[in-house]
Amino acid sequence: MVKVRAVIEWLTRDQGGRHRLPGGGPSPYYSLVRFTDTDSPWQPPAGWSLVVQRGETSSGPLRWLADIHYLVAEAPHDSLRPGRPFKLYEGSRCVARGEILPASAGVIPPPSSANSLTRHPEIEAVPSRG
Repeated sequence: MVKVRAVIEWLTRDQGGRHRLPGGGPSPYYSLVRFTDTDSPWQPPAGWSLVVQRGETSSGPLRWLADIHYLVAEAPHDSLRPGRPFKLYEGSRCVARGEILPASAGVIPPPSSANSLTRHPEIEAVPSRG
C-alpha cells in the first residue's frame, strides 16, 4: 500500500467540524476522502476510506502532519500524489481539509501564500485550546 505525508487542518465545531479532534497517538483515524481538484460528481457516503495516523502538530492542535493511506488494497493509490488537496468526511459532513506533501517533506510547511491550505484564514485564526 502507498503511504504518504499530508498536512491536515481540522474544522472547528463552529465550522461544522468534529466536536473533538481524533485522539492521535497509536490509534489511527478512518474517514472518507474527497479530492477537491476534480469536477467528478460525488455523493457521500460513496468513496474510499483513508487512514490517518497523526505525526505532529503545527500552529496549534488543529493543524497536523500525518501519514495517510487507503484502507483497502483495491483503492486508487495513484491518486495519492503530492500537491493534491482533499477533504475528510464523516458521512456527508466535512470535518477537515488537507494537502498531500512531497515525499521529501519532513516538517509541516509554514503558512504562506504558496500553500493552498492558507486560503482558509479561519483555520489559522482559531485560538489554541491547549
